[in-house]
Amino acid sequence: MAVKYQFLEEYLETLPINQREIVEELDRYVLNSSDKISFKFSYGLPFYEYIKNVCYINCKKNGVVNLGFWNGKFLKDIPGLEFEGRVMIKAFTYRILEDINEEVLVYSLHEALRLQDEMY
Repeated sequence: MAVKYQFLEEYLETLPINQREIVEELDRYVLNSSDKISFKFSYGLPFYEYIKNVCYINCKKNGVVNLGFWNGKFLKDIPGLEFEGRVMIKAFTYRILEDINEEVLVYSLHEALRLQDEMY
């Protein structure tokens, strides 16, 4: 059963410093992508909703952090966005804070929101 958190800060306290820094940065980018984005915990993970779930952050035991896009299969030709064995979800994988490519991340977030506007 997933651990229940109410606030991102509670979740961050459980993470090693490198993952914490990545999660804080991703959270900032996602929340700044639209004033209509909302945050919640689902499955014990930070999720972000626009019209529906748009993305989530998953910290893996091997130290990497994934930013998964719920309808990622519709996000085309974005460098670094991979299926990793999934059908619908594509994710970026970050090992260190410097792995975050601001331009690609911001573009991906805007595309994901645009897709939700079109789909729903």
